[in-house]
Amino acid sequence: MPAKMKNPAAVALGRKGGKKGGLARAANLTPEQRSESARKAVQARWAKVFHKRIKEAAPVSAAVIDSSDHALLDLLKRLKKAKNPAEVRRISGQLERVIFHKQYKNA
Repeated sequence: MPAKMKNPAAVALGRKGGKKGGLARAANLTPEQRSESARKAVQARWAKVFHKRIKEAAPVSAAVIDSSDHALLDLLKRLKKAKNPAEVRRISGQLERVIFHKQYKNA
């Protein structure tokens, strides 16, 4: 089946609008709106990474994750003492979850 031919004029017109679309939108936003948009984008990216790592990691209990400063410091101390690479990966995953939850609660 042959490839569908596109109208060159339509392609050029679409490209022209697409090139300035994001810049025009950003110019019309207030600094607070741009900040909020960027915050949502960061949260969406972290959520993807977080869910991907959760799927790869060993099953975690359904208990609520402790995201207190004390828990964070405890994990950092354990990471500093860890010698085994598997243990380092496991603790790093726990650290990521705690930090993600801290950011999510503060957003």
